[in-house]
Amino acid sequence: MKENVLVTRGLTKRYGHFVALQPTDFAVPKRQIYGLVGKNGAGKTTLLRMISGQTTPTMGEIELFGQTGEAALNKARRRTGAMIEAPSFFPYLTADQNLEYYRIQRGVAGKECVRELLEEVGLTEAGKKKFKDFSLGMKQRLGLALALMNHPDLLLLDEPVNGLDPMGIVEFRNLILRLNKEKNITIVISSHILSEMANLATCYGFIDHGVMLEQVSALELNARCRRYMELRVDNVEKAAAILEQKLACTEYEVLPGQMIHLYQYLEEPSRVSTLLIEEGVQLSSLEIKGANLEDYFVQLVGGESRYA
Repeated sequence: MKENVLVTRGLTKRYGHFVALQPTDFAVPKRQIYGLVGKNGAGKTTLLRMISGQTTPTMGEIELFGQTGEAALNKARRRTGAMIEAPSFFPYLTADQNLEYYRIQRGVAGKECVRELLEEVGLTEAGKKKFKDFSLGMKQRLGLALALMNHPDLLLLDEPVNGLDPMGIVEFRNLILRLNKEKNITIVISSHILSEMANLATCYGFIDHGVMLEQVSALELNARCRRYMELRVDNVEKAAAILEQKLACTEYEVLPGQMIHLYQYLEEPSRVSTLLIEEGVQLSSLEIKGANLEDYFVQLVGGESRYA
């Protein structure tokens, strides 16, 4: 059984009559990259702000590293780094000057940590460039450096690749993967860029209109989204035998309704159909099916019109 570093129970946030987050049960396993998936305004930022202590829950409980209660939670949050919304930096200071300011403010010992952080996020070449002249990618990396200053075991990142160009997204992705694998940091990363989440996450939480719709591992999700060739035939036993004997197929399922799901030869449907027909199997339909992460999310929230 996996150990959870973060658990919420019935966590809720209301602003007057508006419910930003419905009662939410949420669990993040240790050393995983948890993808919090939802469109803008779904409740992702609200959830992360409550976990980090920036916003007080209306109801519910947060358990962080096994700790609950306000005093214990505040202590546990010292093991957490967060980059939620745009970090505040001084525009006319350099990267190392900004980090040195926050190092002193937070009482972090050792000036060498600033150099180490800049190396960690790839900003050693920034030199004397002022923050106001940074690209968006550089600003995001400096924000990540600040989140890493206390050597966290849990990192909360809210839409960190939003607005980055394709190269910036790739660089940030590789940095996140390295922090997870080499530093064993558990990471919760929210995004509405679903294609990018598929390259990062080891587990997912799908949230929409303040409701946590589903939590699932990447392995489970990949199985649900796996592409396949759907064959409808008049004789599934004969068709399956032909697929095994003539095409050496091993990855298929025989389903009710004279249907077969074939997970091989997806790029050669005509080869499969021709063989079955030549061998005397009546093929009534052949379709390539399966969903990517975006398709899956659209289906989950109830249609494309809600996702747009």
